[in-house]
This record gives sequence, structure tokens and C-alpha cells, in this order.
Amino acid sequence: MSNTKFNVKYCVFLPIVLLVTIFLWAVPTSFFGIADLTVVQQRVIALFIFAALMWIFEIIPNWATSLMVIVIALLTVSNKGIGLFCDPKYGQLVGYSRIMSSMADPVVMLFLGGFVLAIMAEKYGLDVTLARALLKLFGTKPEIVLLGFLIMISIFSMFMSNTATAAMMLALLTPVLSKLPADDKGKVGLALSIPVAANLGGIGTPIGTPPNATAKGALEQAGFEVSFGDWCVHMIPYVIIMILLAWVILRFFFPFKTKKLVLEIPESGRKKDWKLYLVWVTFIGTILLWATEQLTHINSNVVALIPLAVFTATGLFGKEEIKEINWNVLWLVAGGFALGY
Repeated sequence: MSNTKFNVKYCVFLPIVLLVTIFLWAVPTSFFGIADLTVVQQRVIALFIFAALMWIFEIIPNWATSLMVIVIALLTVSNKGIGLFCDPKYGQLVGYSRIMSSMADPVVMLFLGGFVLAIMAEKYGLDVTLARALLKLFGTKPEIVLLGFLIMISIFSMFMSNTATAAMMLALLTPVLSKLPADDKGKVGLALSIPVAANLGGIGTPIGTPPNATAKGALEQAGFEVSFGDWCVHMIPYVIIMILLAWVILRFFFPFKTKKLVLEIPESGRKKDWKLYLVWVTFIGTILLWATEQLTHINSNVVALIPLAVFTATGLFGKEEIKEINWNVLWLVAGGFALGY
């Protein structure tokens, strides 16, 4: 099956993408029916279609497509590209430094800070500690426990990647599922609460999911400054409504047979030392600074670099932790910004 997918991607989809891109690149500018369209602008249209098709068909990893977009743009539409292509007579060229700066875009830095917080929270057991504390609030009635899982997962996914949140919650939920009878449909509802809440919760903050970063960056390029707090104020109500709808739907389709559900989540086992306290203080302090941006006037993108500075300076975040950063997501977002420029 994998070989078949490989052959279809490279023998069918790739030639189609290349033919469409070359056609749009080579046809006369009059083909597009846009008045005063320059050759440089035509190339950007072709590059946009190339990126969109490559992302849709996933012929190569999406982050690799983003990297190709940056390189091709630098070579063909920047003021420091190939002389044959990058002649001012073909239209206004894009500053090469601006294209290259897409990897250091403030929104990319915001995501980098979010990844750092998530990695440290998992390493020092903040996730398990918070899970234990939050789930205690929802008692032992299965329907209410389901709501508790939905709420807790959505909160975690606002600050951690959906994948990391799902992996953590699956580990916590597995012992619970094993205690339910095999014919209890509620098991399915509990299992589905993980992907449902992880996706819905990610909408709540700018760092919850990569599309949020793309939208925030596009708004800022258009002249609309959206602070971390502003985003949360507008989007969290939607998250709450959708979480409640998801709870009703899951209860309807997967009713519980069990009348009592006792959760036993083991402690993280992390000893309490200055490292743990520093992670807690930095984690809470960063979130508070994000939430009070309008009072402190410290941009949320700047705040995102504080945990990285604190953890690297104290030796808590070293070369092994750096490897855990989701660099492919950062490259993916950067490629989108380069195309936007």
C-alpha cells in the first residue's frame, strides 16, 4: 500500500503540479486578464499555485514545501536572486532580507515559545499535576467526567500542540477505559473526547494550532494588531460553546452504562526542587504576561521568548530539549509568511 501511494504521488501528482506551475510561469501575462500584471507578479501566482498543490497532495512533507517556497522566491523574485530572472524590468522585486526574515517572524517566535513551555511542562510533570487537580473537580459520575475530560483537554491544547495533548491524555485515559465494561458505549465517547477537545481547544489561543499563527500574521500584515488577550477574549467563547455541543453529541451517541467512574491518576513522581518551582513560576508568569498584554504593553511575541531565555540560561533547556521542538511546524508557518510577503 505504501509503495502504491509513493508511486501515485511521484508518478501522477508531481507531474501534474509541475506542468501546472510551468504553464502558469511561462504563459504571457495577458493570459491572466489582470491589467498591468508584471512578470514578477506572474511568478508569485505560479509559486502560490505550486505551494497550494504541493501542500494539498503532500508529495513531500509540508514543511519541505515551505522551505522550497522560500528558496524559489529568493532565487526568482527577490532583489538578490538569479540575474536572469531578477531584473527590475520584470517588475518590482521583493527584498531578499524580508523573505529570509520569515523564519524569524514574530509569530514564529510566539510558536517557538509555546513549544518550549509545552516541552518543559511535560518534562517536569506540570501536565499530570494539572490533570489530577482539574479532574478532581468533576466527581465520579461518568457524564460529568466526560465533560471534565473535554474541558481539561481543550485547556491543555490551548498551550500545547494537539499531538502532545492527545498523547498525554491517552496515557491518562487508558487505565480509565480498561475499568469500563466491554459493552459500555461510553468508552468510545471518552476516547473520542481526546481528538475532539484537542482540536477545539486549539482555537482558543494564538499558539494553540499553526493556522492561528498564520491568521494572526496575516492580520498584522494588514495593519490589525491582535494581542494574545484579544484573541482569547474573542475565541474562547466559541470554544466553550463547541465543547458543550460536543459533550451533548458524545453523550447522545455513546451513552454510559456504568453509573460510577473513579479516576486514579498517579502522581508525576517528580521531586520538588528549585528546577520544578522555576518551571512553575515561568509557566504561570508567561501566561499572565500574555493575558495582561494591554496592561503591561509587552507584545505577546516578545513574551514568548522569556521562557526560552530563562530555561536556557539556567541549564534546564539544553541541546536534547532543543531537538524536541517541532521545527517542521515552524518551517511550515515560515513558508506561508514568505509567500505572503
